[in-house]
Amino acid sequence: MMLMIWFNTKGSIPEGWHELQGEDVLRPKQWMLSFLERAESNGYSVIEPPLVEYYSHYQDLALFDESAYYRLFGNDGELLVMRPDYTLQIARKLADGHEPMRVAYAGAVYRRTPKHSGQPHERQQLGLEWIDGDAPDMELIASFLSMTERVLPQDGLRIQVGSAALVAAVAEEAGIPERTLRQYLALRNLESLRDLADTYQYPLIAKLPFLIGDSALAELREVAEPGLTAAINEVERAVEHLRAIGLNVSYDFGQTGDFDYYSGLTVTGSIDGRRVLSGGRYDSLYGHFGQSRRAFGLSLDLEQLGEVIL
Repeated sequence: MMLMIWFNTKGSIPEGWHELQGEDVLRPKQWMLSFLERAESNGYSVIEPPLVEYYSHYQDLALFDESAYYRLFGNDGELLVMRPDYTLQIARKLADGHEPMRVAYAGAVYRRTPKHSGQPHERQQLGLEWIDGDAPDMELIASFLSMTERVLPQDGLRIQVGSAALVAAVAEEAGIPERTLRQYLALRNLESLRDLADTYQYPLIAKLPFLIGDSALAELREVAEPGLTAAINEVERAVEHLRAIGLNVSYDFGQTGDFDYYSGLTVTGSIDGRRVLSGGRYDSLYGHFGQSRRAFGLSLDLEQLGEVIL
């Protein structure tokens, strides 16, 4: 779907920001309202965090591409950041809690996009978070797809499952900083990954971005050290479960998530090559704000979804 941009002759607006009209305004709002109403009726707590946060909350839990943060100064000179992600805000709010929580949200996130890319800095999202629940990750993925069935068509949806735990185990086996490896994977920096593989004499590092698709499981098992087995098995179980309920699911052992807080299964979903779904397990996040809690979340990118739903 081509965005309907509202042009005028009274002045320009900054690159990466759009003035929309008509269906491009109404449809995502209708999607969000329908989703939130359904979530609330199913027992989810609907949360709306503030638009801006203190940047200090994010310094140790950064996007792998830190230039993507939209920073600004508050009235007292403190460094703030426009919401780049709902999950971090929800973790800050719920870290001191004790009861299991199911949370729904919908709204805009803000991340700088490359100049002249044509991509907006503001993106509309909706998502669910499960905190301290007992349900297996694969059941939560299926639950999310059920809750978003009015918005997200499953025809043409291709889901890929990976594991941040696997990437962490590779980093430990190789003896390299985990965040360095994850950053190179997230940014698909193939040259730096090859350099790491050569420097640390661990060839799997350079192969990870290419371990995609149905053949990836067998390829990985052929070269994986024993310390990687548990994470590989977890991904295989998730893929088999989701296939058993009729979903188009495959492997992507090189995915690690846009943020460095993921600690277990990672999930992406695409339609016609556009990534519309992302998320995963992030048990390590809540400890950053105080009390450790188990957590899993998924979100839809409504801008990308709008491009493939006519």
